[in-house]
Amino acid sequence: MNAAERLWRGLAARDWDAVRSQFRAGAVVEWPHTGERLKLEDYIAARREGAADRPVEVARVVSEGRSVVVEAHVGDARGVGLYDLHDGLISGAVEYWVGERA
Repeated sequence: MNAAERLWRGLAARDWDAVRSQFRAGAVVEWPHTGERLKLEDYIAARREGAADRPVEVARVVSEGRSVVVEAHVGDARGVGLYDLHDGLISGAVEYWVGERA
């Protein structure tokens, strides 16, 4: 299992320490749908707010080398995340979301 898969397991379990541990220092997650570039703590805060009391489900994972794509559902929102791995951790990501706030 890679860091992106562990990230989504942590998000589903609301295990914020597990989520945090999947990222390299200085990693940024881009959300083009809102125009945000989130540093790790801002990403975790947004995820806590967005996933509160809503089911988190991973529909599929595709990986090739150091690139991982995850399709996920958070409540009624659907998203795709593109994750770049470096030394086994997420060094950067872009997540695209549609539907209810994810």
